[in-house]
Amino acid sequence: MFRDIYELFGLNPFFSDNMAAFLAGIEDLCADPYTSVPLYTSFGLVMLISSAFIYVLQYHIIDRVNFNGCKWWWIFASSAFVFNFAFAFIRLWGLLGGGADAYGCDEEFISVIFNYSEVGMFAFVNGIFGFIVFTILSWPPLLRRLSKNCYNTTPIPR
Repeated sequence: MFRDIYELFGLNPFFSDNMAAFLAGIEDLCADPYTSVPLYTSFGLVMLISSAFIYVLQYHIIDRVNFNGCKWWWIFASSAFVFNFAFAFIRLWGLLGGGADAYGCDEEFISVIFNYSEVGMFAFVNGIFGFIVFTILSWPPLLRRLSKNCYNTTPIPR
């Protein structure tokens, strides 16, 4: 499921087929499976949970008049993007850094995808999806009305 979602952006414009194969957990690239769950799934679950947490943080935990308004919506939505970008970049960089040694992955294969552009573009896609999830949760009036003070907080000023 998450593989299809991440590949909506298309493989070649953002990240390569090799990166997609690594994230999907293609086992013939490494001697040992490097994860029991495809990386797409683990990154996707963290993205969903963290974006939902940021929504709950703004609309239900903090829920103060001071944090009401368009500016605050953009700050929290941007924090969803930044967190998901940073998490994906740091985690994937660490996995690729130890991939050849720890998992017996083909060093040539790892060297093709172990660079800032490949890792950064996947992290960018992960951040965009985190932003989208936050937007989906905070845009409908029904979900916002559950908040006592932030029910008018939307991306468009009123």
